[in-house]
Amino acid sequence: MKTKIINLQFAFFLRDIVDRPDIEFGDLNSRLLNIFDAMPQMIPTPRELPPEVPVIILKSSNGAYSCNISRSRIDFNLSRINEDKSNADLVKDFNVKIAALIKYIIDKQDIIRFGMVATYFHKDNMAIRTLRGKYFTSLVDGAEELSLRYNKQSDYFGYKINDVIEISAVDALNNGIQEKGILVQRDINNVPRSGNPFDFNTLLKLSERYAHKITEAEIERLIK
Repeated sequence: MKTKIINLQFAFFLRDIVDRPDIEFGDLNSRLLNIFDAMPQMIPTPRELPPEVPVIILKSSNGAYSCNISRSRIDFNLSRINEDKSNADLVKDFNVKIAALIKYIIDKQDIIRFGMVATYFHKDNMAIRTLRGKYFTSLVDGAEELSLRYNKQSDYFGYKINDVIEISAVDALNNGIQEKGILVQRDINNVPRSGNPFDFNTLLKLSERYAHKITEAEIERLIK
């Protein structure tokens, strides 16, 4: 597999600070069919700390799923743990879990912002030359390191959506093997609208609308 998912993440930003996330979201695991089967971590976080500091960390025993719950946000992560599943299967699994989480969280708290982040690795022994040919001029010839970051905004359902793309030539350790390649991170998120939280249908449609941008085909378009 030349291009593969490393990690997929979806962040839910809450409108209000939740004093007791352990109580408010205590049944989250059961709503996701108990995929977090490892012992949960409960962190006695002082209220003086920023509200985005995790209070609860849920994980699956095989390392595929994790969820960080703080007083102001919830982050769900899906990580590649082996080479057996295709990128398409991982994205499909991710989208199913996110649809369930959207329904669950919105029934409890207002959400004002979402973030959908995909991290891919593309194996390429000539990564710097590939990026130079795609994005740069001869001014970068001879560079030992090369990366870029840009944001393309769009509008959908009245929301301004950021599409932040970071691309870097890297040396990565994959399954104990050092490989050269291109690391791509795509972060799709909205600019919050004051006093206007998402309803279920809008957030679900937004996540579905932009889910194709984290597919293998769309990521490869950024580097080929």
